[in-house]
Amino acid sequence: MTSSLRSSSFLLCLAAFTSATAASARPFRVNDIPNGAKYGCLNCHGDNNASYNTDFGGDARLHLVGAVSVQQQNVDWAPLCPIDSDRDGWTNGEELGDPDCTWKKGDPDPMGFIYNPGNPDNHPPPVCGSGELEGGEACDGDLFLVTDCAEIGAGEGKLGCTDDCKLDDSACSQPPGSVPDLGGDGSADEAGGCSAAPGQGRGLGGLVAAIGGLFAAAALRRKNRR
Repeated sequence: MTSSLRSSSFLLCLAAFTSATAASARPFRVNDIPNGAKYGCLNCHGDNNASYNTDFGGDARLHLVGAVSVQQQNVDWAPLCPIDSDRDGWTNGEELGDPDCTWKKGDPDPMGFIYNPGNPDNHPPPVCGSGELEGGEACDGDLFLVTDCAEIGAGEGKLGCTDDCKLDDSACSQPPGSVPDLGGDGSADEAGGCSAAPGQGRGLGGLVAAIGGLFAAAALRRKNRR
């Protein structure tokens, strides 16, 4: 085997080893995070074969401490806790029952509902009225995802917030489902968008009908003469 072939083979083996190492499960690490046993290796991996890391797993690898060998290192929970790894609006600590990030390895697991910090579709329900924008909320009190009616295609004005933390478009100039103001007097006309004087439309229609009648009568007279 030539030197170049040996080098290529070595690089391929190294790449394969590195890839396998990056996604390999380390079952002992579930004890490094609160309530880690709830989802086990699925906290950090996308499937039970540890084929790939979730975003939480990627962040966990950035906070490994201890032994020189990566395979033997433990997760440092303190800096990992306040991060929202899966970007679902909830921190890792909030999802694993440690919202204040006070848990330490060896402590009893916190009580309560537990969610997977590596799955953006698995998170606590939003708490409307908390004064914080949480997953699934468009607004909460004075906090808004969007504030102007134009941002949702509802004309001009400012959006409000309902009691169930949804956008209120009632103050917008053209809330969804409304009829645009096309009439000069402030009213919209369903037929064509223009307001006509009373009887004007009917008068024009009557004139057209009369002219049509005259043409029909003339055609009938010509036919009778033949």
